[in-house]
Amino acid sequence: MNIRRITARTAIAGVTTALAAGALVGISTTAANAESASSTYTCSAPADAYVSDFAITVEGGLPVPQFWAGAPVPPGLVSIDVTSTLTPEQAAALGSFGVTGAHSDDFTLGFGPTTVPLPVDGDFDSSSGSTVWTASGSNQAFTTPDPGMHDIVLPSSFTMMTENSSGDFLPLSCVIQADTTPAVLVSGYPLAQQLSQTTATPKSGKKPTIAVVVQSTSWGQTVPAGKVVVKEGKKVVGKGTLKKGKTVVTLVKTLKVGKHKVTVSYAGTKSLKGSSTKATVTKKK
Repeated sequence: MNIRRITARTAIAGVTTALAAGALVGISTTAANAESASSTYTCSAPADAYVSDFAITVEGGLPVPQFWAGAPVPPGLVSIDVTSTLTPEQAAALGSFGVTGAHSDDFTLGFGPTTVPLPVDGDFDSSSGSTVWTASGSNQAFTTPDPGMHDIVLPSSFTMMTENSSGDFLPLSCVIQADTTPAVLVSGYPLAQQLSQTTATPKSGKKPTIAVVVQSTSWGQTVPAGKVVVKEGKKVVGKGTLKKGKTVVTLVKTLKVGKHKVTVSYAGTKSLKGSSTKATVTKKK
C-alpha cells in the first residue's frame, strides 16, 4: 500500500472540569459540559500512489480525583480511545496488503510545558459493514507542570504505524496542517501547589539534634527537596538540607545549656508549599 498524503481530523471529546480550592478536582467523559477540540494533520508515507482523507475521533478523560503541580503521575491514569471510519477505497487498499491494525507509539498531549505520552494501539474491524479502526491507550509516567494555569493541547505531530500479519507494515508521519496550531482541548487547567507537613523529633544532649521529616500531603506525594531552618525566636540555631524528604539538624555550638523552644521551618519549592512545626530541645552540660 502506498499512501502519500492523508488528512486526519482529530477530535478529543468528553472532558469536563470541576474546580475546588483552586485545583482540578475531577474530569469525566460523561458530564454535560464536555470540552471538545479538533485539528487537521497531513500524513505522509514513503511512496505517493494513493491520496485520501479520513476522520479520527479521540475521546478521553483524566480519571483522577485531583491533580497538583509537580506531582508524579503513574502510568494508566489518563486514558484515550481512538476511532476512525475508512472509506471503501481506503479499506480495499488496506485489505489488499493484509493490514489488520495500526498503532501510534508517540501520540501525546501537551500539558503546558509538559508532554504526556499516550501511545495507542488497535485493530480494523469490518463486521458492521464499514471498516473502523478502534484503538485505545493510556499514559506513560509523567510529572505535572509547576503551579499555574496550563492549556492541554493536541499533538503537533505523531506517527501512525499500520500492521499486518508480519508485524509493522507502513509508517504514516502525521504533522499539524500548515499555518495552524494544535487545538486546545482544555484552556487554563489549574494546578495548585502541593501541601507539605513538617515533623520534628528532638534529641537532647551535649550536642542536641533535631530529626526532620517533610512529606507532601497532596495527591501525588512528591518527595520534598530543599532547605530546613531551625530558629529560636528570630535567631537561626540550625540548618539542614533534605535528602529524600529527611534531614538531621545539629544545633549550633553556641546554644546555651537548658531547654529551648524552637521552630522548624521548611521553605518549600515552586510545586510544594512550605510548612513548619515547633519542638523543645534540651542542651545538657
